Amino acid sequence: MQIFSSIDSYKGPRPVVSMGTFDGVHPGHRALIEKVKDLAKRENTESVILTFWPHPRIVLNQDVHKLRLLTTLEEKTKIISATGIDNLIIVPFTKELAGLTARQFVEELLVKKLNTLHLLMGYNHRFGKGGITFRELIPIAGSFNFGLSQFKHIDVTGLAPSSTAIRNLLMEGKIQEANRMLGYRYTITGRVTGGMKIGRKLMYPTANLEISEKAKLIPPDGVYACIVNVIGKTYGGMVNIGLRPTVSWQMDNRTIEIHILDFDRQIYSEEISIGFIVKTREEMKFANLDELRQQLKKDETQIRQILAQYSRE
Repeated sequence: MQIFSSIDSYKGPRPVVSMGTFDGVHPGHRALIEKVKDLAKRENTESVILTFWPHPRIVLNQDVHKLRLLTTLEEKTKIISATGIDNLIIVPFTKELAGLTARQFVEELLVKKLNTLHLLMGYNHRFGKGGITFRELIPIAGSFNFGLSQFKHIDVTGLAPSSTAIRNLLMEGKIQEANRMLGYRYTITGRVTGGMKIGRKLMYPTANLEISEKAKLIPPDGVYACIVNVIGKTYGGMVNIGLRPTVSWQMDNRTIEIHILDFDRQIYSEEISIGFIVKTREEMKFANLDELRQQLKKDETQIRQILAQYSRE
């Protein structure tokens, strides 16, 4: 897959295109991408996914404090790359771009810059100032001589997957349901930073994770069973997410602490990824460190059982 950071950089043949934010790149997104690939193959041309960064709500300052992203740009790019699409164009989203009408957007970007052969629209996707429906777009496509079709939604366990629905499940701590709708484990990635080292005193050393993307969705406070990818290997882990009393980089001002099972190495400044499996309990306050240590032992026993079951599935 070729990745372009500007629409001006694409110099290929007239492509089949689809566009959107693609947050989470859930099964609905991936099915749409497969359709783009099929149409491009049928037309003997290249396939293009056009996405926007930063997220439009950040640029337009629309309830930014409430915005939570399922995927960072790097994560989104990695997932889209795995689909086998020919080209990914990351369009810098600006207020000027947001001010274009749908017709202006089509003429300036899809026609003059991409010379689009065919546009495949997601079933609920709108673009241009004020938004435009698929039916309203038909005459515009005709006037600029490119094909237009609409992708119908798919069902996952009886529901149409949507980024909003997945976000809501995650924010409720319903990790398994969210993972089913995503089609993969919800993952956060960050760098290990120094902490207070209380976990080491309890014989449960933890890696404190700092997330670079402020708007990345962090599941609610509590303890989770997870899969940890670190230094090219995979381990089981127990994650504690909780409140941090002082201001931090992450938008929610919370700590993310991971005890990696069967692992004993210094990994400060290393990048690690956590794939969430299930929430095991709420965050708790203990009277002393000994009570906390006893609970951590119970957590470890439960999470090892979950991981053993998970590995058999």
